[in-house]
Amino acid sequence: QSGGTAMDFQASSTMKNDWQALRLVLIGVLGIALMNMFTFTNLVSAAVSNSQQALMVAPVLPSDNHVGKGAGYFDLDLPKSERRTITVQAYNASAQILKVNAEILDAQTGANGVVSYVKATQANRKYLPIAGSDLVKIDRQFELKPGETRQLPIVLKPGKGQPRGTYLSAIRLSALAPSTTDTSVQNRIAYTLGLVLHNGHVAGSVSNLRMGQISLVQKRSGFQLRSQVQNPKRIFLKDVSAKINLTSATSRFFSLTVTRELPRIAPQTVFDVTRLITGQKSVAGEYKLTSRLKQGKQVREDTRYVKITGSGELVTSSATAYQIAQRKWLWVKLVIVLVVLLLISFFIYRHVRRSKGGDAVESTDR
Repeated sequence: QSGGTAMDFQASSTMKNDWQALRLVLIGVLGIALMNMFTFTNLVSAAVSNSQQALMVAPVLPSDNHVGKGAGYFDLDLPKSERRTITVQAYNASAQILKVNAEILDAQTGANGVVSYVKATQANRKYLPIAGSDLVKIDRQFELKPGETRQLPIVLKPGKGQPRGTYLSAIRLSALAPSTTDTSVQNRIAYTLGLVLHNGHVAGSVSNLRMGQISLVQKRSGFQLRSQVQNPKRIFLKDVSAKINLTSATSRFFSLTVTRELPRIAPQTVFDVTRLITGQKSVAGEYKLTSRLKQGKQVREDTRYVKITGSGELVTSSATAYQIAQRKWLWVKLVIVLVVLLLISFFIYRHVRRSKGGDAVESTDR
């Protein structure tokens, strides 16, 4: 009887242990399932609420695009007589309706050859009378439902009757990012796609660039030299280097050299090549200004003469004034050299006399 009781107790203990093990396995499986569900929910929520992924834009590049698809922008010839439609694909990856604004921007060249894109109303029409935005038509605003993809048509006007050359523009699509919090602050998502349009071929190089006004701007920390460069033709230039020498008529210590790499120069724009000189003040006098623009083997040089006034203003001068200042400075240097030689001769003479006088005294004492 005692043996049977022991066996029953052992069987009962084994069943109890098996049940506890089964409970642990079930709890582990349930926990893993809950963790996976929680992770999946978080991933879906992040994909919907991430404002940076709300709007996605890509150009639909045609087969006659002049650059490869990897470039990500349009580079096309304008149609000759009939309008042509190209498209941009826009996708709403958010869970809310997006109001998308579309506009055509025009290229301008900023300081030291950096191209930026501005609204058509902000372009410098003095140098850019007909811009790329004048030859492109686009729907200014449209809505995208959640998960919707739309092909946005962009109509290119015929190039017939328009000035020949390159029109450098960009397509900008923007929308307010969906707000995921109660705050009233919303970010704006924006995409800018390049749009290069050619109306025939216009040969051009750095020889077409012109040097404009030269000015000095006084700063608290020193002064800034600004040299204006104009690109009057409808040509798009890349990888131009600029070197500007401001040579003093009196001393090389007052001279100044500006060297800049100009990555991009947009058609029919004007910009400044600048250099800030800190810890110094401009020195009044006559100067020769030499500008050198280089692209590959092609070089354009320009020489002019300027004067820096006592108030730090830079005004136009002449080669004659520069040469007169050089001659005056040459005479000043000659006078200084003569004075130094006379002083050296005088001290040598005194030294020799004193030496002879000492010898005479010494022989008298003997």
